[in-house]
Amino acid sequence: MSHAGPLVDEVANELATWPGVRIERGADDTAVVLYDDVELGVLDRAGASAELNVTGVERDELVEHGEGSDDAVGVSHDIRGPSDVTAVLELFDGRYREIRGESA
Repeated sequence: MSHAGPLVDEVANELATWPGVRIERGADDTAVVLYDDVELGVLDRAGASAELNVTGVERDELVEHGEGSDDAVGVSHDIRGPSDVTAVLELFDGRYREIRGESA
Protein backbone atom coordinates (compact mmCIF):
# COMPACT_ATOMS: atom_id res chain seq x y z
CA MET A 1 0.00 0.00 0.00
CA SER A 2 1.30 3.44 -0.90
CA HIS A 3 2.31 5.90 1.81
CA ALA A 4 0.53 8.51 -0.32
CA GLY A 5 -2.84 6.74 0.09
CA PRO A 6 -4.04 9.27 2.70
CA LEU A 7 -3.32 12.09 0.23
CA VAL A 8 -5.47 10.36 -2.39
CA ASP A 9 -8.17 9.98 0.28
CA GLU A 10 -7.89 13.72 0.97
CA VAL A 11 -8.58 14.46 -2.70
CA ALA A 12 -11.56 12.06 -2.73
CA ASN A 13 -13.00 13.53 0.46
CA GLU A 14 -12.79 17.07 -0.91
CA LEU A 15 -14.32 16.11 -4.27
CA ALA A 16 -17.20 14.37 -2.50
CA THR A 17 -18.22 17.73 -0.99
CA TRP A 18 -18.72 19.34 -4.41
CA PRO A 19 -22.38 19.65 -5.50
CA GLY A 20 -23.39 16.80 -7.80
CA VAL A 21 -20.13 14.86 -7.37
CA ARG A 22 -20.07 11.32 -6.10
CA ILE A 23 -17.26 8.85 -5.59
CA GLU A 24 -17.71 5.19 -6.52
CA ARG A 25 -15.05 3.09 -4.86
CA GLY A 26 -13.86 -0.07 -6.55
CA ALA A 27 -12.46 -3.24 -5.06
CA ASP A 28 -9.11 -2.59 -6.76
CA ASP A 29 -8.18 0.50 -4.67
CA THR A 30 -9.53 2.89 -7.28
CA ALA A 31 -12.35 5.38 -7.06
CA VAL A 32 -14.30 6.77 -10.01
CA VAL A 33 -15.21 10.44 -9.63
CA LEU A 34 -18.55 11.26 -11.25
CA TYR A 35 -20.58 14.41 -11.78
CA ASP A 36 -24.13 13.25 -12.38
CA ASP A 37 -23.44 10.41 -14.83
CA VAL A 38 -20.28 11.89 -16.37
CA GLU A 39 -16.92 10.50 -15.33
CA LEU A 40 -14.53 13.26 -14.30
CA GLY A 41 -11.64 10.95 -13.58
CA VAL A 42 -10.25 8.09 -11.53
CA LEU A 43 -8.27 8.17 -8.30
CA ASP A 44 -5.83 5.29 -7.77
CA ARG A 45 -4.97 4.92 -4.10
CA ALA A 46 -2.40 2.13 -4.60
CA GLY A 47 -0.71 3.97 -7.46
CA ALA A 48 -1.04 7.36 -5.76
CA SER A 49 -2.32 9.07 -8.88
CA ALA A 50 -5.29 10.68 -10.56
CA GLU A 51 -6.34 10.22 -14.17
CA LEU A 52 -8.65 12.81 -15.68
CA ASN A 53 -10.69 12.62 -18.83
CA VAL A 54 -9.26 15.69 -20.51
CA THR A 55 -8.77 15.50 -24.25
CA GLY A 56 -7.66 17.51 -27.25
CA VAL A 57 -6.15 20.95 -26.93
CA GLU A 58 -6.78 21.18 -23.19
CA ARG A 59 -4.84 17.93 -22.57
CA ASP A 60 -1.99 19.07 -24.79
CA GLU A 61 -1.74 22.38 -22.91
CA LEU A 62 -1.75 20.67 -19.51
CA VAL A 63 0.98 18.24 -20.55
CA GLU A 64 3.03 21.05 -22.13
CA HIS A 65 2.89 23.05 -18.88
CA GLY A 66 3.89 20.01 -16.80
CA GLU A 67 0.52 19.74 -15.06
CA GLY A 68 0.09 16.09 -15.98
CA SER A 69 1.69 13.32 -17.96
CA ASP A 70 0.20 12.27 -21.26
CA ASP A 71 -1.94 9.15 -21.23
CA ALA A 72 -4.27 7.55 -23.76
CA VAL A 73 -7.50 8.92 -22.27
CA GLY A 74 -6.49 12.26 -20.81
CA VAL A 75 -3.89 13.29 -18.28
CA SER A 76 -2.52 11.65 -15.17
CA HIS A 77 -0.94 13.29 -12.17
CA ASP A 78 0.97 11.60 -9.34
CA ILE A 79 -0.13 12.43 -5.80
CA ARG A 80 3.01 12.36 -3.67
CA GLY A 81 2.66 15.45 -1.46
CA PRO A 82 0.43 18.36 -0.46
CA SER A 83 1.27 20.37 -3.59
CA ASP A 84 0.04 17.46 -5.70
CA VAL A 85 -3.26 17.43 -3.79
CA THR A 86 -3.72 21.09 -4.72
CA ALA A 87 -2.73 20.50 -8.35
CA VAL A 88 -5.07 17.52 -8.74
CA LEU A 89 -7.98 19.42 -7.19
CA GLU A 90 -7.33 22.26 -9.64
CA LEU A 91 -7.39 19.80 -12.54
CA PHE A 92 -10.67 18.31 -11.30
CA ASP A 93 -12.06 21.82 -10.81
CA GLY A 94 -11.38 22.70 -14.44
CA ARG A 95 -13.07 19.52 -15.66
CA TYR A 96 -15.97 20.03 -13.22
CA ARG A 97 -16.55 23.60 -14.43
CA GLU A 98 -16.33 22.48 -18.06
CA ILE A 99 -19.00 19.80 -17.57
CA ARG A 100 -21.23 22.28 -15.71
CA GLY A 101 -20.84 24.83 -18.52
CA GLU A 102 -19.07 27.36 -16.32
CA SER A 103 -16.18 29.61 -17.27
CA ALA A 104 -12.71 28.59 -16.15
